Amino acid sequence: MDLSKLGRTERVLSAAGILLFIVSFFPWFSASLDLGVAGTYSVSRNGWSNPSGFNDWFPVLLLLVYGVVLALPAFGVAINAPLLANPTNRAFIGLVLSAFAVLLFAIQGLAYPGASDIGATSAGPSWGYYIALLIALAAGVQSYLGFTQQGGSFANVGAAFKARTQAVQAQQPPVQPGHPPYGGQPQQPYQQQSYGQPPTFGQAPQQPMAPQEPQQPYQQQPPTPPYGS
Repeated sequence: MDLSKLGRTERVLSAAGILLFIVSFFPWFSASLDLGVAGTYSVSRNGWSNPSGFNDWFPVLLLLVYGVVLALPAFGVAINAPLLANPTNRAFIGLVLSAFAVLLFAIQGLAYPGASDIGATSAGPSWGYYIALLIALAAGVQSYLGFTQQGGSFANVGAAFKARTQAVQAQQPPVQPGHPPYGGQPQQPYQQQSYGQPPTFGQAPQQPMAPQEPQQPYQQQPPTPPYGS
């Protein structure tokens, strides 16, 4: 294993995904019941058991899978994905996933049943839940720092998607003669009239078609090297 092939953001996101998966088996919800003379009975549930649900285990799986993918180059496995070839993209994806995890964790923390809902003395999120929330916040902070240090800007995200869309549209083949575009009307072939011949009665004289400028050939960009190569 060669961790030098990973940047700081990739190492933090990989560690965060693995730690979240481990912490998900710790107590995320706990409740205490007063049994009177028998004392107090405490019960706890992890991130995979009721009352934990989709908002707990789904972000854990997302960050785990993404962390494993980012860690593969350290084991000599190159990822041939153009989206991950740029470190700015890797940091931005990590920021989005971390923010999404924090949002779902916060929603689930508010959705946990209270003590009055289950007839307990006390009930609510346990220490494992708070550790997972801190891990997701740390992953998001490091992803934001990595994104900005690589020259990323949120103002340029929309422009990048727009440029990508225009590049895809430029690669689409032109409409062939006799085949109308989707949703359009069939085009009539151009009929050239001989010089000096008057137009048919009831028809307007046809104007000659202006010559079209030749289109420049599309220049294909060089392929992006795989991530980790």
